[in-house]
Amino acid sequence: MGLTDILKGVLKGRESTGGDQWQKCPSCSEQVNLSMERCPKCGVHLSSMFRRKCPKCETLNELDKKKCVNCNYSFEAEFERAKKTSFQCPICSYKSDVYLTSCPVCNTRFI
Repeated sequence: MGLTDILKGVLKGRESTGGDQWQKCPSCSEQVNLSMERCPKCGVHLSSMFRRKCPKCETLNELDKKKCVNCNYSFEAEFERAKKTSFQCPICSYKSDVYLTSCPVCNTRFI
């Protein structure tokens, strides 16, 4: 068992813990998991390649940051606001957590 085999085992272990965050490496197009530190094919540092743009100041942040490094905008607060989205019928004011094509109360079509 050589150093290469050990490194492959470590990379396989890190790949399985990353969930469904698979992307193509921007450098070599190899499938990589965003939890990996480097691409196994070309060795590019992945956290420097994949960034999240702040909607407030447009600064690029690393994916694991919870707040913008420039303006302290909370990415978690944005996620919480998105989960609380509700839709309201303009005719009868019926509220729903999911988008509907017609109101179940007054039968108004939304499309």
